[in-house]
Amino acid sequence: MDNIITLVLICAGVSLLLNVLLKKFHVESVIGYILTGMAVGFAFDLQHSDSLEVIAEFGIVFLMFTIGLEFSPEKLRLMKKEVFVYGPLQMAITASIFFAIGHWVLGIAPTVNLIVSLALSLSSTAIVLNLLTKSRKISRRYGRNSVGVLLFQDIAVIPILLMVSIFSSSQDSISQLMLDVVMDGGIVFLLLFLGGRIMTPHVMEHVIGTRSNELFVGAILLFVVGAAQLAHGLGFSYSLGAFLAGMVLSETQYKHQVEADLTPFRDLLLGVFFITVGMQVNPLFVVANLPMILLVMVTLLAVKSLVLFAFLRFFNGTHTSLKTALLLAQSGEFSFVVFETAQANNLFMDPELGQVLVMAIVLTMMLTPFVFQYLDRITQMLAREPEQKAGHSVDEIEEEVDEQHVVICGYGVLGQRIGAQLDEAGVPFVGVEHDGTSFRASKEKGAPVYFGNAGNRQFLEKIKIDHARAVVIAMSNEPRILLVAQSVRSVAPDVPIMVCATNRQLKEELDAVGVSEPIDSLDQTADALARQVIELELVQESGG
Repeated sequence: MDNIITLVLICAGVSLLLNVLLKKFHVESVIGYILTGMAVGFAFDLQHSDSLEVIAEFGIVFLMFTIGLEFSPEKLRLMKKEVFVYGPLQMAITASIFFAIGHWVLGIAPTVNLIVSLALSLSSTAIVLNLLTKSRKISRRYGRNSVGVLLFQDIAVIPILLMVSIFSSSQDSISQLMLDVVMDGGIVFLLLFLGGRIMTPHVMEHVIGTRSNELFVGAILLFVVGAAQLAHGLGFSYSLGAFLAGMVLSETQYKHQVEADLTPFRDLLLGVFFITVGMQVNPLFVVANLPMILLVMVTLLAVKSLVLFAFLRFFNGTHTSLKTALLLAQSGEFSFVVFETAQANNLFMDPELGQVLVMAIVLTMMLTPFVFQYLDRITQMLAREPEQKAGHSVDEIEEEVDEQHVVICGYGVLGQRIGAQLDEAGVPFVGVEHDGTSFRASKEKGAPVYFGNAGNRQFLEKIKIDHARAVVIAMSNEPRILLVAQSVRSVAPDVPIMVCATNRQLKEELDAVGVSEPIDSLDQTADALARQVIELELVQESGG
């Protein structure tokens, strides 16, 4: 199909119908997207679409950028065990086992076997992180383990692709190739980390000074896509550039609003990515080779999950180790990237065996959302051990915020006065302000304030408003007050909301939202003025 607009419309229509139907059975939208790709690919005889794949690749780009936002250099240092111990162990052991199978059972040539084995040891960043993020379980111990392993795998894609270049290179020496990679890597690092850290804060100051959300989103899109293109132009993956760009912004005050604004782009483009994954499935080939595909799929899942569980058990409890192993048992999207690069360089196996591997990988990816949906139940069935207490295993207790805080939505004059009184009383708080001038003034005074839109649900989730002790809405704009109250109540249904209603109608609307006892400013003003008059009368009477 040559017309990309027609193809996009067909995919959008089919995915909408499928996902609406599947949601009634509580099936993840990832499955709907993959089934859409299978249906459209089979109907129009499409194994892939170059135009769609270009769009889909940026789904991974935005995903890696949002991952980078969560992993500042300091946080990466704190997760060094998950990234630099669990990650290398998983890849080394898993690839070794796959290499042995390829050598002794399938007789694959050593160079091709090494590349394929390393590719199969990779898991799906797109699916696993999407599931963990949407379920808000990324901060649990098995979530952190999974993210650490996935992060190392994403970094490892670079040397794997470099290995493909080395094995296929006939002109350049290996030493020259390595020197080029090191030099290009240094350029990427200097431009993104040093240049980004110096220039980005100044640029963002001017952007938020315009008070235009469109310019803010446009600036972030320019930064993300520009960083991805820079890395790609120097021979690295788009996703590496995006990840580094996320890390540059991870220590700024804008990270939460950036992530909230980019989430719709990320989710939409990831949907396109999963559609392209589904297009690689040929139903006729699957039916004709179903026993072999299922055998390869089961082998992949068994080897990867057993390896992960075996060594993680030395560092974690049984339940955490098992959940991490089950969650990372599939192979992933970067396996396809490595396969395609190797095939382009004439470093791939027998085409039929390669197609079997691709089908098996797609099936493992499709199985993952179902495994995640019943992860607790599967873990309880497979690992019955005396580590439960009050209905929860020791290593299943989720990390809580160290100290519950009050969130002040709107950190202008009123919000700052409230913050000052809370500070004087020793009550921890954070402010939220979307006006650039007020935000900068508060930061200069050292106030704990985030830049962001308090009416945006994704933003509220990022600042963990459901962990707050209370929420104070310190705003004067009535429609804005109601919007923020509705957003807070939808994200944090049990958190108390304090707000001042300027009239009876707003008070009734806030009551309907679920704000407990909104303060009526008219009543309070009337009481205060009446008290002053009465006190004046008493003074005059006593003086008379």
